[in-house]
Amino acid sequence: MLKSSRSQEIRKIFPSHIGRIITALCYVGFFERSVLIGSWTMFCYGVTLGVKWRLHTGDIDLAVQVIPSGKKPRIDLERVLQEAGAISFFSSSDGLIRFSIPDYRIEFIVHDYKGGRKRESEIVTISDLNINAQPLPFIQMLLDFSERVGTDDFYVRIPIPEAFFFHKLIIAQRRRREENQRKDLNQYRALSRFIEDEKLLLVTKAQKIGKETKRKIQSSCEIITFPYERLGI
Repeated sequence: MLKSSRSQEIRKIFPSHIGRIITALCYVGFFERSVLIGSWTMFCYGVTLGVKWRLHTGDIDLAVQVIPSGKKPRIDLERVLQEAGAISFFSSSDGLIRFSIPDYRIEFIVHDYKGGRKRESEIVTISDLNINAQPLPFIQMLLDFSERVGTDDFYVRIPIPEAFFFHKLIIAQRRRREENQRKDLNQYRALSRFIEDEKLLLVTKAQKIGKETKRKIQSSCEIITFPYERLGI
């Protein structure tokens, strides 16, 4: 955990209605294993590292750590979020159940163990949490290499900077929309100077990376002038 002064600052980065959602998720133990990802992670790094980040985002992305059946208690996250002020809605275009609060949309994501070969419309049902989630590749590294930040009654689990950085190197070249690619580029450019090589190697050595993905990573490194050799892949 962070020092007390910085721990208190984590609460302040979230608008009050998002704060209620975070508090509710903390209360049921969601962040003991699952992780806040996406642009909100950068706002947390603003507190923990001093990263400068101002981009507004309308999404709250939560990566869910799926645990084998029989080893976890049932938590009705739909009810938890609704009681905290969120409204659930079904997206007929992809079959995903999302949650909305004023100006923001909450979405759950899981790691795609089939390496992206699933159709994007094939949603994963997590019955023990009463939610469903979108499977995406390379999410597991964000779950495996994470840390808890905040206070005992208000905290989130976020990827360590090295995992978040490496993940961005991979996915930036996979973005279809130029706007999203530019956002990712800005994120890992701002984060690159805070990366510790020892932790970065722990992350990269734990991944199975194919030749095509390595090519995309190298392209990302060239764009932000980050030495590819530091990745050790």
